[in-house]
Amino acid sequence: MPSRFPPPGRTGARAPVRYSAELGRVICARIAAGESQHALSREAGMPSRRTFRDWALREPEFAAEYEAAKATARARQVAADREADQPRIWRRMLTRAGKRGGSVSIYTPELGEAICSRIAAGESVLAIADDAAMPCTVSIYNWARRNDEFRQMYLAAKDIAADMMFDLARDIALETTEATVRSDTLRIRTLRWHIAQLAPKKYGTRRALGPAPGEGDGEGEGGGPRTILNVTVRNFGEADEAPPAPFTIERR
Repeated sequence: MPSRFPPPGRTGARAPVRYSAELGRVICARIAAGESQHALSREAGMPSRRTFRDWALREPEFAAEYEAAKATARARQVAADREADQPRIWRRMLTRAGKRGGSVSIYTPELGEAICSRIAAGESVLAIADDAAMPCTVSIYNWARRNDEFRQMYLAAKDIAADMMFDLARDIALETTEATVRSDTLRIRTLRWHIAQLAPKKYGTRRALGPAPGEGDGEGEGGGPRTILNVTVRNFGEADEAPPAPFTIERR
């Protein structure tokens, strides 16, 4: 059943946007013109990025226009990048004459900050690379491996994203209803798994403490030697009987 009290920090749910062919054409035209889906989804009256994909799955006409718009925007952006980078490429080629080298990286600190800001907000690298204004997934992953500055920002953004998804899972649980409980359960389980992979030390599954079987033989708590106590049980009321054999207790 719905919660009587809204989750703290949220003023209200986003109003759903119904699909129409006219709205679909407007969205595709703006995407083809170079506007990012991230910016479009933040405007009032526009659907979210997830709704874009849902419409593409349900509406074949919109799906064709949507894919064509993304391809047009990507081709336009590639051409603009090549034109803008051409003078820099030539300068590097002249200054590095006779030296071996790979392709020219388009990385800048500003671009790295923009990518990490969107990762911290919960976007995946695949979704970011789907934006025509952003580099491809291979470039982003290569920067995270080879560029120390970007790698530090990337790891910090992943930690922030884990905290954000943890709060998101709580909000989903508070807002669930009898009609959405099954789908919300799947969403929460997926978020839990993803959070555990992003920040395993903070949100991973906790394991029982203590040494494994066979581990720590010959050592007590803290790594010191074990204390051995020899205990003998004797019944003084029956003196004729032979005393029982002593037994040993090892105290860790």
